[in-house]
Amino acid sequence: MPEQKKILHLITGLGVGGAEMMLLKTIPSLRSTADHRVCAILGHGPIGEKLEQSGVPVYYLELQNIFDFGIVLRFKKIISDFQPNMLVTHLIHADLFGRIFGRLFGIQKIICSQRGKLLQWEFLRIIDRATKSLVTKYIVQTETAKHELMDKLRLPEERFVVIPNTIDIQEYSFDLDKEEKRRELGLSGDDVIITCVSNLRRGKGHEYLLEAFEGIHTRHPKTKLLIVGDGECRQTLLKQVSPYNSKSSICFLGNRSDVKEILRISDIFILPTLGEGMSNAIMEAMASSLPIITTDLSENRELIENQATGLLIPIKNSSALYQAISLILDDKILRESLGRNAKVFTEQKFSSPKVIKKLENFFESL
Repeated sequence: MPEQKKILHLITGLGVGGAEMMLLKTIPSLRSTADHRVCAILGHGPIGEKLEQSGVPVYYLELQNIFDFGIVLRFKKIISDFQPNMLVTHLIHADLFGRIFGRLFGIQKIICSQRGKLLQWEFLRIIDRATKSLVTKYIVQTETAKHELMDKLRLPEERFVVIPNTIDIQEYSFDLDKEEKRRELGLSGDDVIITCVSNLRRGKGHEYLLEAFEGIHTRHPKTKLLIVGDGECRQTLLKQVSPYNSKSSICFLGNRSDVKEILRISDIFILPTLGEGMSNAIMEAMASSLPIITTDLSENRELIENQATGLLIPIKNSSALYQAISLILDDKILRESLGRNAKVFTEQKFSSPKVIKKLENFFESL
């Protein structure tokens, strides 16, 4: 009987984010066919705790600062102790650190899982190109990302494999006292709830959503906007809304452990992002049968068919966002059909068993 493969996943951190959530959704199931373990460059985080609770061994390199060169020795010890056949890297800092030192410490197969545009880290693409020869294969979530990286990295198609994000539809079907949940969040039973789930980072487009909501709230005073997530732009966004008439109806909820419940009590989901990979937030809203408004990016078009499973609008356009919200608020039939179609599409394309099997086949092929 062949020895079980040992696969180490290196990621920048294990806070709440798209790449981190995908590890949580896939690694526990993948451990039935190979010994998958996770290593974080930074310290502990909520996703790391959940991985450990599910039985996945997690290592922490505990990077202190950019001059903490001891991280290399700590990484070397993990490699020496575990002796992985394969290293899979997630997020750009882990990609670059892992491919260089993974090769140096004897790992023969380096897999880079890239998740769309780097946004504020795009300048690191120079190092990405310079070290691409160290990468065995690239995993991308969308055809769009594949062709974009083929062009940017000047690599042939055979160096890439497309494996989409996954979602467990069953997790979004549960009993919930919606009135009690609304009261918990300070909302009334007749409030119309618009929700955005995204880290508060540059490039996520929150400023355009806030501009649009100021106009929406004038026409629909019972609307409430829930902003779920946190990040470096929080204070800037709070300052933006301080003169708004709608500010008392905008709730910055920060990072939450009850996102599924918040989606269940929501009426509309919006993600006004300027750049995205395959958005877990959109997929979660689709699984929750919500009408979705998001930007007309090629990556988002692989999830959303305009007027069928959601509405697509131009980026950086608060006027178009205002019009799309108004359309959904005024058309109950459209609102219900968008949510219903979104859930069906998600179940057909991105159910956990299908995606887990693709990952298992990919790792086995290597």
